[in-house]
Formats: sequence, C-alpha cells, structure tokens
Amino acid sequence: MNFMMRRWVGLLLGVALWLLPFAATATMLGDANCDGVRDAADEPETVLRIFTEVDDACAGADANDDGLINAADLIALQNLLRPAPTPVPAPGPRITFFGIATADGKLASTLGELEPGLPVYFRVAGGGFKIFVEAAPGPSGKGLAFRLFDSNPDNPARRPDLQIQANQPLGNGSPAVCDAGGVPGIDPPDFSVTQPISDALNDLACQFDVATSSRGACTQDSFGQTAFLDPNSRGQYCLTVDSTFRFPDGDTLLTVQLRDSGGNLGAPARLIVRVGGAMPATFTPVPTPTATVPRPTRTPSFTRTPSPIATATATRTVTRTASATRTVTDQPTLTATAALSPTSTSTGPPPPTATQTFTPTRTRTPTVTATRTPSRTATRTFTPTVTFTPTVTFTPTTTPSITPSPTPTTAPGPIVSFFGLTSASDRPLDPAAVENGIPVYEPSGLGFQIVVEGAIGPSRRQPGNSSFSDDPSARPDLQIVASQPLGNGSPEVCDSILPVVGGVPAIDPPRFDADQEITDAINDLGCRFDNGSGLSLSRPCGMTSPGPSSTGCVMLSESGDLGCVGPNSKVQFCARISRFVALPAGDTLFLVRLRDIAGNLGEPARMIVRVPES
Repeated sequence: MNFMMRRWVGLLLGVALWLLPFAATATMLGDANCDGVRDAADEPETVLRIFTEVDDACAGADANDDGLINAADLIALQNLLRPAPTPVPAPGPRITFFGIATADGKLASTLGELEPGLPVYFRVAGGGFKIFVEAAPGPSGKGLAFRLFDSNPDNPARRPDLQIQANQPLGNGSPAVCDAGGVPGIDPPDFSVTQPISDALNDLACQFDVATSSRGACTQDSFGQTAFLDPNSRGQYCLTVDSTFRFPDGDTLLTVQLRDSGGNLGAPARLIVRVGGAMPATFTPVPTPTATVPRPTRTPSFTRTPSPIATATATRTVTRTASATRTVTDQPTLTATAALSPTSTSTGPPPPTATQTFTPTRTRTPTVTATRTPSRTATRTFTPTVTFTPTVTFTPTTTPSITPSPTPTTAPGPIVSFFGLTSASDRPLDPAAVENGIPVYEPSGLGFQIVVEGAIGPSRRQPGNSSFSDDPSARPDLQIVASQPLGNGSPEVCDSILPVVGGVPAIDPPRFDADQEITDAINDLGCRFDNGSGLSLSRPCGMTSPGPSSTGCVMLSESGDLGCVGPNSKVQFCARISRFVALPAGDTLFLVRLRDIAGNLGEPARMIVRVPES
C-alpha cells in the first residue's frame, strides 16, 4: 500500500470514529436519561442535569431544543408528557370530498398537498372546470341541508347551508349578492358573522347546483358513470366555473363548511386552485420535523438542516381535452341515425343525412253521405178536378236528412299525469295557489326542478322518451315552451355546453303552432331535461328504490326513496333550473304536451311559476 492510499484510509477511519458518537447517541427531546423512552423518569434526571454538570453525550435533557439545559427544559418536558387533548369533532355535516373536476365531470389530479388536508389543483386557465363538495351526515345525526340562498342585507346571521368562500375575487368581484357578476374575496378566510362575509357566502353559494342522489351528480367515476366520488356521500354541491367566476392567476384558497338540517356546522375543508403558466412539478407535503436530534455534546447553538419543502419531478405531462362533443344517441323511435345539430361537434366520420321520417298516422274517417230517398210521391194533374192520392208511402229505413254533430274526443296521445316543481332537495312542492284552473308555484332561489310525467292515453301506446331532436325540423316526444325567456333567452338551440351556455327564448303566448321558431324553442328547453346520465331522455317510472339505483328525480319519503309522483306514470322528465336558465321575475306560464311511440299527441297541461321581484 503506497503512502497516499494509507493516508486516505487513515483519514476515513478518523472520520468514522468521529461520527460514531453522533450515531450512537441520537436522542429524542425530553429523554434526559437516554433510555429511548420519554416518561416520568426523565423529570428527576432533568432536574439533576440542570444543577449538575454531567459529562456524557446524552442531549435529551434539552427538551425545548434551544442548546441550553435550564428550568425551561423542565417545563417543556412536562408539556411533552401531558397527553394531547382529544379534539371534539364539529357536530355538523362531514365533508367526504372537496375537489376539482374537469368540464366533463372527471376528477382532476392534484399536484400534491402543501400540508395534510390542503391539496393543490393546477389549471391552465381560470375557467372551464367544476368545483364540487360532497358530504354525509355528521355526529349530530341530522340530515344534510341544501338551502343555497338565504340573504338579508340587515341580518348577517342569514346564511346558506353551503358556506364557501375564496380568498381572491372571482370574476369581476362584484359585491352585489347573487347577481350576474363575480364574487368578492375574503382574505384571510373568515366565517365571522358580519354582513360582508354573509353577502359573499350567499353570492357564491347561490350559483351552485345540488344533487341528492348519485345519479344526479356532476362528476363521473372511473368507469365514466355519473356518480358521487365517495361512496359515503349523501349529497353533492357543484359549480361549473365559467367566465363569470373566472379564477385569477396564481393561488386561490377555497374554504367550505356545511350546515345540517338542525343548524349544526361541520368541520371546514380547504383546497388551493393554482392558475396560469406551465404545468408545475408535482410535490410532496412538507414533512413533520422529527423529534430525534443527534448531538454529541451540549453546545450553546446548533446548525440545523431545513427539511425539504418539495421534491421536484422533471416530467411534465399535459393532456389537452378537445372541445365538448355532444354524443347523439339514437332514440328507439327513430328509423335511422339523425345528423348532428348545427351546434354539435362530431369527431367521427360525417353523419348520414337524416332519414328519420315522421309519417303521421292519420286515420281518415270516411265521409258519410246521407242519401235521401224520396218517401212521398206526388202526382200533379192539371185538370179541372184535382185528384189527390191520399196514400202516402213512408219508407221506415229512410236515412235521416240531418247528421248530428260528432261528440268531441280528447287527443289520443299520452296524459300528463304530473306537471310541477320540486325543491332543490328534490322534494315535491305544493302549488301556492290555483288560478283559473292553473296551478301556481312559488319556488325560492335556484336549483329547483321542473318535472313532467306521462301516463298512457286513449291510444293505449307507451309515451315516448325523447326530450330533444337532433333533426332541426323535428320535435321530440316532450314538447314544452315558456311564456318568458329563461336565462339570457339565447335563440341558439341547445347551447348548454361550456364555454358558451345560453338560455331559452320565450313563446308568448305559449302554443304549438307549426313554426320553426317554436320547434327551436321546444328543442332548446327540452335538451335541458336529462335522465340523470346527461342524456336528453326520460326516466322510467315504477322502479322506486333508495340510493343510487333509483331512476326517478323526486324524493318521495324522508328515507330517500326516489321515484315518480303520479301512480300511473310511465315516464318522467326532469330539468334542474340553474342560473343559465333562471326564470325572470313575475309569472312564467309553461305549456307542455307529450307524444307516444306511435306519434299521437296528448292533451296539453299548464303551470305558472311565480318569481318575486328582487
């Protein structure tokens, strides 16, 4: 072995011998006797070391980790030995999931957590995604509450059951409550009972939609099925973030808490939405500092190595989602695949020209021609003596000369067995009044549903199940119009997909004339009805059961049974009223009729929805 090698070996052995005490004497804070356990036996040892100089490598007596051993370490040790108080859980609803979903309802991935319970979601732009909150009953045992708006400008205690705030303004940050503008920020997050905070809570909550069953959720599971993302969830609140509530660049902290039907608040949840720039690296939470501090001797100061804040991953994956594509599902009553509507986008080969034919089933009643058979024969003889034949022959089978008017018959198609509203929590509402035989409903806020049910009519044929037709000149089986514009009254048909979402034009007075304008309005409003899976179809009746397997949209009992209201109903159409199709102040008259699978139309039904002046 040459001289240089012997020198390096000796140096390495020296370093190893120098480090040996460090590895052998690693001690936890407060373990004054260095037995590897922090317990009551460390108290007298700490007192001994405060008043007696002890030459060893055990540094555990420095319980407050300040480099000195004195009376402060005894207090620190006693605090370490004191059992941590058991936290008392908030009695209100338990938030089972608080997250971000893509525009089509798929769960967005996180960058990680800044700290436990604080995930960070990255979005390239400040809109085009969903915020959702799922919950289950909390320790109080009370049910979830779904009031999204409860505001009084002179009473800050009036708040919604969903209480969510952002620390930065969303959109234009308008301070007006539940307007068409943005939402002001609350920084730092604060739920104090003050009027500005209550206004901001109402302003953001009133824009959410509510789902009380998994089939009405705004999210999709890993199989692409509409569902809550936590199996324990019993309700979901969802907001589609568009340009009105656009998030600013940078980090926005969202904080949410919920209130149950008994008025109990639950524990809050938080997340961060990071907007703008390139996709950052994923990271891990800041680790909790370990209590083990290796020190060979007691010295007045220590050099600390900070814990790593993030672990960067160099791989950047950017997945771009194409613009929303409407999937056209052939209805059972169609004879061929219909072409996409002008507002739809197809990514496959060009669709065939619509060959859907609606051949009206017209039953022509033969015209009955009454045949008059002269029943009397008169012979006129112009002679001085007028001879009158006294015998007049009447044929007893003579066809009557006057045909009586036929008795009016009702339309042969389906009967509207229920036409009304449900609350935001899916419970059926009672009419506030009946005027001229028309029920009048007075819902509060947004999130309520319009429900139409159909039963078999005189034709004895099953009601059809479509609420939208891709053929611009054709009408669906559900035909409904309103006397006032809904939302912004956009004339575009079925403009219900982000980023451009419009309302529905009015047909005043409501009617079903054969005009293209009326056909467009029927399809525009009809496409807002869905079967719980995002398709413009009806829900079958007669399959009432609790939980996600239910097919109806009306809650029939406190136990959560969902189904149809009418006992003879065969189909049910449901449309939830969001801010995009919000009703204007005053009375809106709705007119609806249904068509069966043979093309027969039924008698129309009417309903008035009365919205008070704000």
